[in-house]
Amino acid sequence: MLWTTTIDPENPDAAFNQLTEAWEVDENRVFLIKGSKGLGPIRDFYSTWFHCIGTPVALAEDATLGDRENQRTGEIWMEVRYDPAIPDAYRHSANAQPLHTDGSYIPDFPNATLMACVANAGEGGDTTFIKSEDVAACLAEERPELFDRLTSRTILHARSGDRREEKVIDCDHPIPLVNWNYYCLSKDLSVEDRAASEAFFEFLASSPTIAAKTLPVKLAPGDAITWKDRQVLHGRNGFVASSVSERFLWKCAINVGQFASA
Repeated sequence: MLWTTTIDPENPDAAFNQLTEAWEVDENRVFLIKGSKGLGPIRDFYSTWFHCIGTPVALAEDATLGDRENQRTGEIWMEVRYDPAIPDAYRHSANAQPLHTDGSYIPDFPNATLMACVANAGEGGDTTFIKSEDVAACLAEERPELFDRLTSRTILHARSGDRREEKVIDCDHPIPLVNWNYYCLSKDLSVEDRAASEAFFEFLASSPTIAAKTLPVKLAPGDAITWKDRQVLHGRNGFVASSVSERFLWKCAINVGQFASA
C-alpha cells in the first residue's frame, strides 16, 4: 500500500516524476515523499512543484470563519495545526481522528489529498490508512448484514453548501471505492440510514481486524504525503502537544498526475 520516495534538493522533479508514475500502479495507495527542513518554507516548496505533481483545487476551509456551512475560503492550502483555542475542529485538536475520506460531501472531489509537514513533534500524530478492500472484507466477515446495506444503498453527506450521495462502499469496481465521513453525514438521513451509519462508525472504531490492518505513518518536517482518497480510509492517531503549532501540516486537494492544459 505504501510507496516512498526521497527528494534530492538538487533535482526535486525526479521524485515527483516517480510519484506520478507510481500513481498508476493499483497496489500503490499512499505515497510518502521524504523531504527535509532544508527545502525551505514547506508550503511554498510544494506549491512550486505542482506542475510536476498535479493540479490543485481551491477547496480549503477555515474553522475560524463560522459554522460548518460557511468555511470555504477559495484558497488552495489550509492548515491542519494544533491550536486548542479553535474548538470543535479535528484539524486543530490533539484527538485521534476517525477513519474517513476527505471528499465525502464534495461532488467531483479530486483524486487525492496532499499534506506537507511543517512540524510534528511529540508522541503520536501519525496519519493512518487502511485499504478500501480491507475495509470491505472485514465488514463482510464481521457484520455481513451491515456490509449488504452499505454496498447496496447510497448515503448522503452534506457540508459547506455541498451534497454528495454515494454508497459508503461501492464494490462495482475492480478496487472498491469508499465515501465516508461520520461528521459530514447529512442531517436529513432517514432513521435506517442513520442507524447504519452509526453502526459503521462503531465498527471502524472497535474492530480488531480493522485496527490490525491500519497503517500508521508519521511525517517529519519537510515530508509530504498523498493518497488515493476513494481507495483508502485515513485518520490520525492522537498526540501529545504542549504548545500551539507543535503539529502543523499544510493540506490541499489535488488531482495527482493530472495537469491543466496550457
